Amino acid sequence: MRKKKKWILIFIGLIVIASIFIYLENPQGNNQLTNSSHTFGDFYVMEKEHHIEPGEYMEMWVVGYNGAEKEENREYYKVYFKDSNVYNLIEKDKSYMFSFSSVNERYYLDLIFSPNGTQLRGEGR
Repeated sequence: MRKKKKWILIFIGLIVIASIFIYLENPQGNNQLTNSSHTFGDFYVMEKEHHIEPGEYMEMWVVGYNGAEKEENREYYKVYFKDSNVYNLIEKDKSYMFSFSSVNERYYLDLIFSPNGTQLRGEGR
């Protein structure tokens, strides 16, 4: 009986230790781990799509690639938008400066700049 209790305590201890490591890796507690991030000075938008489930959710995304890479090395990325105002400004078949991160195996937009690099600051009237 003592051996069985010993193994149960060891198992519980391992679970507690694993839980601590998981918490330390993600202290915000938002269950969203950033896996990688990318920044492209010439992100070419090939496709622009959206999906709406009325009353539930809306997804907006673009598919594109790093326009500065050679065609044989090209990787395609599906980047999701959280803000419809930003999504509405994106045009298909144009290039932008994109910065995006993967969260739970999905890419989400972090920053975007226009092709000529201009960025407005301050408040409008």
